[in-house]
Amino acid sequence: ERELHFLFSEPYYYFKRVIVTRDTDTAISGIEDLEGLTVAVQRNSSHHSYLLYYPKINLSLYDSVEAAITAVANGTERAFVGNLATTNYLIRANGLTNLRFTAFEADRQLTLNFAVRKDWPLLVSIFNKALNTITEEEKIAINNRWIDLGSETDYGPIIRTISIFVVLAAIVMVVSFYWIIRLRNEIKKRELIQIDLEKAKREAEDANEFKSSFMARMSHEIRTPLNAITGMAYLLKKTNISLTQTMYVDRITQASNNMLSIINDILDYSKIEAGKVELEIASFSMDQVIQDVVNIVSYKIEEQGIGFRLSKDPLVPNWFFGDQKRIEQILLNILNNAAKFTASGEVSLDVRLVAREKEKYHLSFSIKDTGIGMTEEQVKKLFVPFTQGDSSINRRFGGSGLGLSIVKNLLDMMGGNIQLFSTPGEGSTFIIQLSLSIDKEKEELYAKTFSATHFKNVRTLVLERTGASMNLLESYLGAFGMHCELTSSQASALSMLEAADGKFAKPFDLFIIDYDTPAGGGFEFIESIRKNPRIARMPKLIVLLPMMREDLFDRLDDYEIDMGIGKPIIPSILLNGILDIFNLKAVSASQPLENKADPARLDGSHRVLLAEDNKTNQLIAKSILEQVGIESILAGDGRAAVELYRQHRNSIDLILMDLHMPVMNGYEAAQEIRKISADVPIVAMTADVILGVRERCEQSGIYHYISKPFDPDRFIQTVREIIQKSEEKSVQEPTVLDRSAGLKNMGGDLEVYRQVLDAYHRENRDTPDTLCKAIEERRYPDAVQIVHKVKSSSGSIGARALYEVSVELQKALSDSSEEEIPPLKERFVSLLGKLLEEIGRFQN
Repeated sequence: ERELHFLFSEPYYYFKRVIVTRDTDTAISGIEDLEGLTVAVQRNSSHHSYLLYYPKINLSLYDSVEAAITAVANGTERAFVGNLATTNYLIRANGLTNLRFTAFEADRQLTLNFAVRKDWPLLVSIFNKALNTITEEEKIAINNRWIDLGSETDYGPIIRTISIFVVLAAIVMVVSFYWIIRLRNEIKKRELIQIDLEKAKREAEDANEFKSSFMARMSHEIRTPLNAITGMAYLLKKTNISLTQTMYVDRITQASNNMLSIINDILDYSKIEAGKVELEIASFSMDQVIQDVVNIVSYKIEEQGIGFRLSKDPLVPNWFFGDQKRIEQILLNILNNAAKFTASGEVSLDVRLVAREKEKYHLSFSIKDTGIGMTEEQVKKLFVPFTQGDSSINRRFGGSGLGLSIVKNLLDMMGGNIQLFSTPGEGSTFIIQLSLSIDKEKEELYAKTFSATHFKNVRTLVLERTGASMNLLESYLGAFGMHCELTSSQASALSMLEAADGKFAKPFDLFIIDYDTPAGGGFEFIESIRKNPRIARMPKLIVLLPMMREDLFDRLDDYEIDMGIGKPIIPSILLNGILDIFNLKAVSASQPLENKADPARLDGSHRVLLAEDNKTNQLIAKSILEQVGIESILAGDGRAAVELYRQHRNSIDLILMDLHMPVMNGYEAAQEIRKISADVPIVAMTADVILGVRERCEQSGIYHYISKPFDPDRFIQTVREIIQKSEEKSVQEPTVLDRSAGLKNMGGDLEVYRQVLDAYHRENRDTPDTLCKAIEERRYPDAVQIVHKVKSSSGSIGARALYEVSVELQKALSDSSEEEIPPLKERFVSLLGKLLEEIGRFQN
């Protein structure tokens, strides 16, 4: 149509028709995607004419390309169709950066021409000539300047991105600067806190060190006089004293043990804190545990003026494996508390069998009181260390608040547990559950006691006013296999005794009387029975005496009473009493089945070096040792002990060494003695029971340990065992010196042999010390010379074993073998020490 009105020059530019959309609109990729859409286009342009062939495309007409593309850029229009060259130029000229091009009709190329009126053909030829004069390079330059699409970079997005990063960086810097300042302040605060913490730590360590030092001193200073008390009580008991005096001595011993338990509570808590408490599992008697606990707590019971009731299930065995002292400690802590907080009424201990699994018995210890009771809040604080129900309790009743905390920790270690039920103003009940393994062997021996004594033939009468005690006695006697008749009436008991005249009823063999049941007391009632002519045969008599009435025991003989047993009644004590009075087994009425006879004397003569600076403790240990035939050599300090051992080493079997002595302490003395003899047993006797003492003893060559205050019987047993083992070892071990071989090497001349041995003894007296020092200082060449000298002469005198060890040690020293030297050195020193001792004995 245009060609009808115009003449056209040759093309001066070739272009593509494109669709212009916003760069976020990626749904349009071709002309077909415009169907159904409204598309911007320049009015009366070739593109306008082109789009008219697509009736499904709605047209939005604009007078200029610039207006159309601006409408697309700001979102008024969805798309624009136009000339790529013109459109791109206008987009760049107007700074529109959010538009994109989509080319279509890839195989078709459009041209731009100059249009001239039909009647001006000459002008067309002029245009053509002018266009032909433009070289290709000039066309490219024109294109690059005005129309090129891709050569120049659009820095708009980059600038925006950089701007965003700059802003973010500024924000980060500001925030970082803020936090840096804050962190610096925080670091300064923490540094100050760290300084305070380090200071507090140092103070805590100093306090802990002071506490440990104080506890060590306190323990030592208290245990030393306690050892004197228990030792003197033991020696006093061995003299000819009355039964009442014996019981007084027992009370002294028990009170000493009670005081010792208070010290041990404090030490135990320190050990528990450090995780150093270890259970000592051994066979023990449950009745002995109950008796020991009752003997101690009876003081408090009597002081408070309250009652005490004991009940033990007959099904509970007597012999178990466990830590006896810890179980006693648990029961004693709770019973002492129960008695302390009970002003009226009673305290009871009930021992029951809960269940049995093969050889494991699950036991329940129930301790009940009628004391002040506790609130729920007080109960929560009860097992916290150094804490009591409230401050008023500490002011009224005293105490450290450690006991129950220790109880809880010990039970946890034993796999047991504790429960507490309490009501304010009514009292408390503690229930301890503990599982113990039975000592089958000892329990069988204990059970045989019942079957072997034919108790079923012993007719027994019991006079007891309280129903609970009566039922308890009936259960105990029934467990022994005895049939008993019970009454709570004095008149009824008298009638029953008179009726048992042998005609219609067998006379009673045993009459058990509660001292407080008859009016006027049990002794007067017994006196009236003896004077009653209607009683055909007087039965054996056991009187149950009130707690803490030791004076009554001395009156038993006056009324010809066979046995007196103090309350509360413990089954094994009652059993032993019955066995004793019927001459079925000779045991003490105040002891369980264990025979506490005096320890037997050791065979042969034995001598002990006793190093102890305390004169009282010297006397006690010396007296106890004399009872078993052991002679003592006394030393008042460590230096004297070393010199005495040097003088009498051939006759000393054992050394008892106190660790804290003047001039030279026990550790140093032991080290000096070890240089003389590697084999003599050294036993530490010390009041130090703090951590680290045993380890330090072993480092000094002390491998046996007795803590003060010591139990005299256990002390004797320990000394006996060590001496016997030492004797067995000396018998088993061959001598180092083969005198027959040595004499043969000397041509059979005994006098020459003695002279050689004497010279060997003089020359090597200090060899162990010299060698040890050389090895310690790593002067191995010097050590080689020392060993070589001993090796040469040892073979000649008949010390073959020492010769062989010398060969090995000399080689190890020459090779500087760090692994082989220590054991060979120990063996060498030991053999040389024995050899010198044997030479000394031979020469004497």
